[in-house]
Amino acid sequence: MAREIKNPRIMLLGGGIDYTRAEHRIASLNTLLEQEGKYLQILIAKITKLKPNILMVSRSVSRKAQELLLETNIILLQHVKPDLMDSIARQTGATILSSTDHVMNQFGANVLGKCRRFRLVSFRDNDVWNGKANSSHGGGDEMVKIRSLINNIDNRKDVEALLATAKLTRNQRQAILAAHLLGEKAHDGSKAVRSGIQKRGVTQTYVMVEGCPSNLGCTIILRGASRPALKEVKRILNFLINVAYNLKLETSFLEGRHAMLPKDYQASLGPAMSSSLCVEYGQPPQGRKAIRPWNGGNMESTHWSLSGKITALEHQSILISSVWMAGKTQCCPAEVKGICYYSEKDVSLGQFLRDSCFNLTLKCQNPNCKKTVIEHSLSFVHNDGLINITVRQ
Repeated sequence: MAREIKNPRIMLLGGGIDYTRAEHRIASLNTLLEQEGKYLQILIAKITKLKPNILMVSRSVSRKAQELLLETNIILLQHVKPDLMDSIARQTGATILSSTDHVMNQFGANVLGKCRRFRLVSFRDNDVWNGKANSSHGGGDEMVKIRSLINNIDNRKDVEALLATAKLTRNQRQAILAAHLLGEKAHDGSKAVRSGIQKRGVTQTYVMVEGCPSNLGCTIILRGASRPALKEVKRILNFLINVAYNLKLETSFLEGRHAMLPKDYQASLGPAMSSSLCVEYGQPPQGRKAIRPWNGGNMESTHWSLSGKITALEHQSILISSVWMAGKTQCCPAEVKGICYYSEKDVSLGQFLRDSCFNLTLKCQNPNCKKTVIEHSLSFVHNDGLINITVRQ
């Protein structure tokens, strides 16, 4: 598998490749093995007929199917996460097949995706090979000492001195040498395998699908620190990307409406909590003990600021009131709802209008009201702002 392929043909399979045996039936072992072999041969024949170079599967693949794919020189990647599968499908143009029955019956060769290059890249696992690692990463206290020594190695002579003086097993010696040769650089996966530095427990190997259209997305690799630190950086980076995209859309909208700032407008010199040009949160109250305002989620799973202060990352939610109106009459009591920007509960404007305003299956919460959604208007109130939405058929 550790090789580079230019202009590969990629197939994505949402299920798995396995033989399901019938339960509560008595059969000989030879018969079951023969049935499994023939069944998997048929499935692999459907796949190989389209001549893919790479097969990505979201679930497991049986050992027999792996052997058949190896004979046909098809690279297999199994247990691919669903969100990653969706991203690969969008960027390569491949269709995610729900099962192997759909390979030939519905789509044909159009299911395959393409990219410019497929390759493997190996890095040293810094979360394991650092002086702060604990025994839970494997190897006990002895491996913790070895990881600490690795960080203090600067050249080849230091490695040779360590290997000559320390009481190490053969496996530990190989790990030390591989970790030093890897360093902080990225290495080609196939060369790392041939040179022996791609050792389990020392390296992390990633699949690179390169040469896809840049307008369909990209991948940002974060490395060089521990996993908890990288997770925090990833969370902040996701927030900044959403903010930048929102500002791009908002600025384009305001320019299209020929919006202008007041002549006496002065920008605030303090920290800005709002990431929008049209939403003002105000400053958090002084001396507040709870450093995280309500964000619509479970407070136990929230991320707390390291500085102990409210930051823009934690302060992206507002409360609004919604009222169903029939003419000038209020049908039911007002509801208080929360808008949590850049969260999993956030939706686009189009999706919000479709679900909350244009959905004709919605009914007024007043049981005595027999009017349809079209005969109502929906009002949203926040501070001194008011929006009335009326649907016309």
